[in-house]
Amino acid sequence: MMITMMAALLIAMPPVFQPVDNFPGFEVRLPLDPASPLKGRQGLVSYDDGEKVFFVGVINDATGKIGAPLFGKYLVRKGDLVFIPSQPFSGGKTYRAICSNNQEKEFSQLKIPTPVMQDAVKVLKVYPTTERVPANLLKFTIIFSGPMRQSKTIFDSIELIGPDGKTVDDPWRRTELWNDNDTRLTLWFHPGRVKLGVNLREQLGPPLEPGKTYTLRIPQELLDASGNRLSNGFEKKIIAGDEIRGRLDVNHWKVMPPLGLSKSTLIINFPYAIDSYLFAREVKVSGPTGKIITGKASMGLEEKSWQFIPDEPWQPGEFVIHVGSEVADLSGNTISRPFEVNLETLEPLAGAQKLKFLVK
Repeated sequence: MMITMMAALLIAMPPVFQPVDNFPGFEVRLPLDPASPLKGRQGLVSYDDGEKVFFVGVINDATGKIGAPLFGKYLVRKGDLVFIPSQPFSGGKTYRAICSNNQEKEFSQLKIPTPVMQDAVKVLKVYPTTERVPANLLKFTIIFSGPMRQSKTIFDSIELIGPDGKTVDDPWRRTELWNDNDTRLTLWFHPGRVKLGVNLREQLGPPLEPGKTYTLRIPQELLDASGNRLSNGFEKKIIAGDEIRGRLDVNHWKVMPPLGLSKSTLIINFPYAIDSYLFAREVKVSGPTGKIITGKASMGLEEKSWQFIPDEPWQPGEFVIHVGSEVADLSGNTISRPFEVNLETLEPLAGAQKLKFLVK
């Protein structure tokens, strides 16, 4: 009988920063002997029963001997006994599958490539970039220069230091929210400590208090996707101001129209900082014909303004800024509703808004 390792995805060198992990499609498969007690079974079987047929272990580079069997799960699929390992594989290691009753002849072997070492990842920026934030700030967004390793321990590692120099006790919502390539972490304060009248806030207090200064501390010990520490730690000072609890009102924004027949900049100034990622996703500009205008958009200093430069010159006429209902301030108050709502006195939700301006 021949043991087959289904691991095509492991043959190529991992791309930049990709961790060595259980790649999709990895399994070890052995056609069952007709006399096997597992023949005719389907689905999961016990680990002990599977190990009696074959097991997978790591080869010791110095001695050439196989180590203890790896943990995982066994199942029978279409007459084959399949082993799927439960723990990540290590780069540079050699794994061997052997029949339990014949450790000399019948085996299959696979070497896991060593990941390419990269420059240490660092923190590029933390949003909001402004130093003064509302005391009911809802979240930080941390931008890393490369992919990071996902881990629940990150909520114990990243600290919020209070004005007394002590760590604020358990301020974070312990849910990992990463972008697709693990370079952006959205770090939420626990809503139960931000919202008024909630038991958790009454018991532990709010994470931020108006008029006090805090420090967000990101330690160097955080690991990137390759298992390396950050190049250095990062600290951000914030000063908590008054809480902001009302619905976001676009009537408080100031639109500065561009000049016609030019690629001059359209600018919107806000009375206080805006959530830049939601704004980028929810806001578009259309022209006199209703067609969406393409161009380059960016947030200004401390996320208190927005600039838009069109790909083509502005033509005279009336333009519209379409503001989606999910645009929010730093406290989570949106165009649609405030972050905190009283369900008994809930007002009708506001929909998307339109701001018009003339180009002359």
